[in-house]
Amino acid sequence: MPEETNNESFMLNRKIEELARALEDTKKILQNTEDFYTEKLETLNDVVFSVDLQGRFTYINSAIEHITGYKVQEVLNTPFMQYVYPDDLPGLLTEIKLTLEGEHKPHMFRILKKNCEIVYVHTTSRAIVRDNEVVGINGIMVDIFQLKKVEKDLKQERDRAQKYLDVVRVIILVIDRDHNVSLINKKGCEIIGYTESEIIGYNWFDTCLPEREKNDAKANYSDILGGKRSVPEYFESSLIKKNGEESIFAWNNILLKDDVGTVEGILMSGEDITQRKKLECALLEAKALAENANRTKSEFLANITHEFRTPLNCIIGYSDVMIDELSDSLNQYHSKYLSNISISANKLLELVNSVLEMSRIEAGTGTIKCSEFYVPTSVRCICSNLMAVATRKNISLSMEFGMNVDHICADKPKFEQILYNLLNNAIKFTPAGGSVKISANVLHDNELGVSVKDTGIGIDKADLQKLFKPFCQIDASLERKFGGTGLGLFIVMKFVEMHNGKIWVESEEGKGSIFSFSIPLTQPTQPKRSVLSERTCN
Repeated sequence: MPEETNNESFMLNRKIEELARALEDTKKILQNTEDFYTEKLETLNDVVFSVDLQGRFTYINSAIEHITGYKVQEVLNTPFMQYVYPDDLPGLLTEIKLTLEGEHKPHMFRILKKNCEIVYVHTTSRAIVRDNEVVGINGIMVDIFQLKKVEKDLKQERDRAQKYLDVVRVIILVIDRDHNVSLINKKGCEIIGYTESEIIGYNWFDTCLPEREKNDAKANYSDILGGKRSVPEYFESSLIKKNGEESIFAWNNILLKDDVGTVEGILMSGEDITQRKKLECALLEAKALAENANRTKSEFLANITHEFRTPLNCIIGYSDVMIDELSDSLNQYHSKYLSNISISANKLLELVNSVLEMSRIEAGTGTIKCSEFYVPTSVRCICSNLMAVATRKNISLSMEFGMNVDHICADKPKFEQILYNLLNNAIKFTPAGGSVKISANVLHDNELGVSVKDTGIGIDKADLQKLFKPFCQIDASLERKFGGTGLGLFIVMKFVEMHNGKIWVESEEGKGSIFSFSIPLTQPTQPKRSVLSERTCN
């Protein structure tokens, strides 16, 4: 018996030792587990806490010091309410009550740091239930200071953007994928007569477009959202305001897309152009009337000048015959009278021809008939015709040709008329004893360049813009020294333009002038009609 008792005692002791070792191992595992989780909790940037039913902290990790400045020992066993910003406490207590009743509800509130600064935190918590009884709350608290700062900055940017939208004098609106207005500025509301609440969320097309345009507008918008057509950067459409008034608006548009490129809607800015459209219509009507009046004037001038030419040619012809055939039998007075008749009739015929040419130009019926001719020959011919006039004024008239000046394909009569008008003007405005020089050169871009330089009275810079206007005289007074109709340079400019060329002038008052033009050496096969565009002199 004693031996059996000893064996049982030995076995019992052995089991006790095994249980003790197992218990010790379990304690080590639990301690390791506790150390592991404690280490993890202590390394978190977020606060992990437990609160009992009296509202005192029973656990809190060291992150509390980073957020509030309080150490763990200063917070344990203290009521959480003493750290909450007073204005936020009532709302927080209500939300905690809901949490204790089993509702998982996050809380956002402000807390007071140890240095009395205020910081925003976000808390997620759950009730601690033991033996079916709530004994406290576990939770995580996150510092959302940076988030609130970003939110504040975004709000400021949004408010600033809204001010920008509100200050502009046009409609700014966003239409979403459902055709509803998702944004509109204050000025837009003022223009269309709706309040923001009356238009936001409502179908733009059904609310503000006339019945005749709704279906097409909706279809086009759907095609744009579906990628079947591109959004027009600009278009005009009608708009019905709240008071029923219909206006015309010009719209500038841009697609709004999310981060993945999905179209969310269209941003539009609209300006009321109703008055502008009315003015445009009035201007078009006025333009049509003016063009009609201009055509009537040109036709009248063409007809009347044609009627003038026949009797003038008779006067010139018969006076020249009488001068030639009766010169021996006429006394000096009669001879002088006939000479004056011939000179005056020729001047009048020149005026009539100029007016007729101008009427053809303005009517757009003038064309050029090109042929090839030798440039120096034409220049010498014109200079020869004007040599007598220059000689009477003791003006030196000279010519200069570049080495490459040869033939040109142009309208010879109009080319020679250009030369005649420029040379005649130069001689007219050059005092006795002066000089006039005409130069011709082939330019590098396959054009003929011609310049007429004089030592005349020159032109003030303020008067340069008047030179090529019809019937315009620099000196328009009745006592002006130099005569003329003011059509010569206008015709010159138009003839140059008909040859696809350009004309310009350099002048200084009292120091003479240089009139220059350039035309291509060859012209298109199709006749070039005159145009009515005004050219600014360089």
